[in-house]
Amino acid sequence: MKVLNTEEASSADRKTIEALGIPSLVLMENASLSVARVVRERLREGSKVLVLAGKGNNGGDGLACARHLWLWGYKVDIFLVFGEVKGDAQFQLEIFRSLGVEPLKNLPSFEEYDLIIDAIFGTGFEPPVSGPAREVIQALERSKVPILSVDIPSGLSADSGKVYTPSVKADITVTFQFPKVCHLLHPASKRCGELYVAHIGIPEMFVRDVNREVILKVEPPKREVDIHKGKAGHVLLVGSSAGKTGALIMSARASTRAGAGLVSVGVPKGLNPIFEVSLVEEMSIPFPGEDYLSFEACERILAEQERFNALALGMGMGRYEEGQRLVVELLKNWKKPFLLDADGINNLADSRRLEVLRDREITILTPHVGEFERLSGINKEDIVHNLMDVAGEFAQENNCYLVLKSSRTAIATPDGRVFLSTRGTPAMAKGGVGDVLSGILVALIGRGFEVDYALKLGVFIHGLAGEIAEKQKHTESIKATDLIEYLPSAYRALENGSYSLPFVYLY
Repeated sequence: MKVLNTEEASSADRKTIEALGIPSLVLMENASLSVARVVRERLREGSKVLVLAGKGNNGGDGLACARHLWLWGYKVDIFLVFGEVKGDAQFQLEIFRSLGVEPLKNLPSFEEYDLIIDAIFGTGFEPPVSGPAREVIQALERSKVPILSVDIPSGLSADSGKVYTPSVKADITVTFQFPKVCHLLHPASKRCGELYVAHIGIPEMFVRDVNREVILKVEPPKREVDIHKGKAGHVLLVGSSAGKTGALIMSARASTRAGAGLVSVGVPKGLNPIFEVSLVEEMSIPFPGEDYLSFEACERILAEQERFNALALGMGMGRYEEGQRLVVELLKNWKKPFLLDADGINNLADSRRLEVLRDREITILTPHVGEFERLSGINKEDIVHNLMDVAGEFAQENNCYLVLKSSRTAIATPDGRVFLSTRGTPAMAKGGVGDVLSGILVALIGRGFEVDYALKLGVFIHGLAGEIAEKQKHTESIKATDLIEYLPSAYRALENGSYSLPFVYLY
């Protein structure tokens, strides 16, 4: 499903009104009825509800919702935060007045109510909050009464994952037709509570050019009956250094568990005995180097190129000058799909040779936010708050696929499309989890799947494995290797569709 920013949401509304001839009041009626239905699911008839209405369309949605609830037997009060309304909101206020209901003259005590509906600011709002709304939102922040926000929690920006002060912390948010950026990116999404996306009549065709999507499902992979290990892909994972052998071991095991036909690891010859003892299904290749891979390993790796379907480089590799030269040289001369992770990315950043990416055909970078900050020079907070757009711009500028890992994961393509995965759990905030993901991804790429599909599938099942592991064990006790063991369960959940979605879609 598409994920919109302010400008895109406004454009879709306008096109629906102008091109299809659907009056804005019809869209407002559809939106308000969706909000009212969510309230009815949660509160029994006769409950007391306060609607805080802004002066624009968001306030109009709130006022129309108040009318539906009043007609259904709820006790409804409305308070005009700015003391006035305009446009369609004024029309809705007059309808409500015709029922004999007048707005409150003063802001009441919130504790009198069972629910507060926040309809102060919508998608078009640009923070920060000022004027009369500031005091009201500050009071909402202190209140313990459940809050339902219409469209977005007032005080946030629809365009960003940033939390602004003051802003509403909602228990429920009902947005319309498509989720917005703030609904899905942390930390702003934590202020949205339970998210509903309500269909109100805006066609998909009006957002075709939007390049952001949230991944709701991925089709499970299929194996032909005549497949053999050679057809299932032979992948080479290269890296490791003294003290960091575990990273590459986890990646290799994850590749096998994810479905690679054959897995080889290329390691410094001084560390090869560790891999011979630690790996069973996977094969090791000793390359020049004792505690680190030496630059001479480059020639050996390239000489092996015909044997492999894909290369992953960097897990546990270490950061060092010779490593920089190795990474750059391999990027220039490896002709097949190439995944760069961890210290492979750090060495590329240290080399300041990003231009080598632009002439390659298929390159996948899998940084976490800290690694991406070093690589791109973009401030860490700006990355987190604008994860999708930052990823899309970088991938397009540098002709690469980018898997940008934070509390959410953004997958960006060289043509600027971005897919957001919300799968995963805080239990996965452990060392080695990224190494497991790299092993999964290179296995799927080595299978010969389309790169877009392989990345979406890999990120999705990686997150699912973490969710399942957390349920079976405990949030505090998950290890990276648990994700490897629960990959079969993740594949099964993918086939059965037995996983939650990031929001409830209301038709």
